[in-house]
Amino acid sequence: MASDTLETTLTSIHEMTPRVKQFILEAGGGHTFSYQPGQHVVIKFEQNGDVVGRPYTPVNLPGTGALALGIKRYEDGTASTWMHDRSVGEEITITKPSGNLHLRDLDRDVVFLSTGTGITPMIAMLKQYLSEGSGRAAFLYGERTQEDIMYRETLDHLSADHENLEVLYSLSDEDWDGPTGHVQTHLGDVVDGRFEDPHYYICGIPPMVVDSEEMLQEEGVDDGRIFTEGWESDAV
Repeated sequence: MASDTLETTLTSIHEMTPRVKQFILEAGGGHTFSYQPGQHVVIKFEQNGDVVGRPYTPVNLPGTGALALGIKRYEDGTASTWMHDRSVGEEITITKPSGNLHLRDLDRDVVFLSTGTGITPMIAMLKQYLSEGSGRAAFLYGERTQEDIMYRETLDHLSADHENLEVLYSLSDEDWDGPTGHVQTHLGDVVDGRFEDPHYYICGIPPMVVDSEEMLQEEGVDDGRIFTEGWESDAV
């Protein structure tokens, strides 16, 4: 095993949506994971003689020997397909947690904006903020249909338990009685007048991330209050 990797055991698989499963990886040996919520690990495996690595973000808080990863299966996705074919008891190799996405200021109002599996770092950061933060939080999440919404039960419970949290779901491919269209278009509806110079954390498909950054900049939000993984502009 390389010094920058860790062998874990897959101890639980839970189907969350028709395309998403949550995987629990246990490190064992008394190992405790230490990371900043929002950071990711890279799952590594060999396929056809090549080493494949893909990043996934734990949705649980650090301080235990387990990681909970929500992974959506894509038909042409090498790693997501491989993970969805795993069984409880198998060993999974991961790297140590790292990454640019984590909370910068627990006393500042925050806005979390995500689409698809970009929700996973937001869930971890939201849990930390609700536990340690002192301001207001908005959580905006875009998906195609209600069936595709990840961690809806978690978010609904957190929203019910915390008066300082507002959750908004926006659907792009389903008519319903809630918000529709691109999730970033609803930022003004949630933030205007109720949040004081919030920090914005954005994760999802690169076009959404870049579009959201540009929207916020046009509204006069300083770059120093906008946080992303940092690679999305190059991808677009």
